[in-house]
Amino acid sequence: MYQVVGVVRDSQASHLGQNEGLFFYLPAGPEEQERLQLLVHSKSGDTATANGIREALRALDADLIVNVTKLEDNLEAWRAPSRIVAALSGVLGALALLMASIGVHGVVSYGVSQRTREIGIRMTLGAEGRDVMSLLLRQALRPVLIGALAGIVGCAAVSQVLSSVLYGMGAHDPIAFVGVPLFLLGIAFLASYIPARRAVRVDPVVALRYE
Repeated sequence: MYQVVGVVRDSQASHLGQNEGLFFYLPAGPEEQERLQLLVHSKSGDTATANGIREALRALDADLIVNVTKLEDNLEAWRAPSRIVAALSGVLGALALLMASIGVHGVVSYGVSQRTREIGIRMTLGAEGRDVMSLLLRQALRPVLIGALAGIVGCAAVSQVLSSVLYGMGAHDPIAFVGVPLFLLGIAFLASYIPARRAVRVDPVVALRYE
C-alpha cells in the first residue's frame, strides 16, 4: 500500500513533446540516489546558478561529486530524431517546391503561347490589348488558384500528423499555408504574363498565321 503525498502537474516524463499518460513517483532507493538528478529553475545566469548549486552541495558534503549542466544540453539526445525528421522534411519540401515551380511555369507558359492565334483573332476583331491580357491572366491563374486551395486543405490535414512528430512546431505554419501558395501564384503569373505580353504585341496578321 502506498501513501500519496502530492500531485504534480502534467509533464514530459518519457517522450519529448508528449505529456499524455499516467505516472507515479516512488522514493529514490540507494541505487537511484547514486545517479539522482536535480532540476533547478533560477532567474540568475547559468554561471551564477551552477556556482550556487556547487557551493550549496559542498556545504552539505564536501566529498560529493557534482556535475552541473544546462537542461538544453541534456535534451540534445532527445532532439536529434526531431531534427533529422525536420531536415529531411525541409529537403523534400524544397525539392517538391522546385518541381512544382518548374511544372507550373512550363504548363502555364505553354498553354498561353499556344493561344497566339486566338489572340490575333481577338485583336483583329477589335479587342484591346489590356483586355486580352486580363483574360489570359485570369484563365491561366484560375487552375493554379484552385490547386493552391486544394493544397492548403491537404497541408492542413497532413500537418496535424507532423506536428505530433516535430517537437516545438505548430500545426499551422504561416510560411507553408501563405508563403508557398503565393510563391506558386507568382510563378504562374510570370509564366502567363511574359508570353501573353509578347503575343499581344505581335501584329494581328502575323498572329493569325501562327501555327
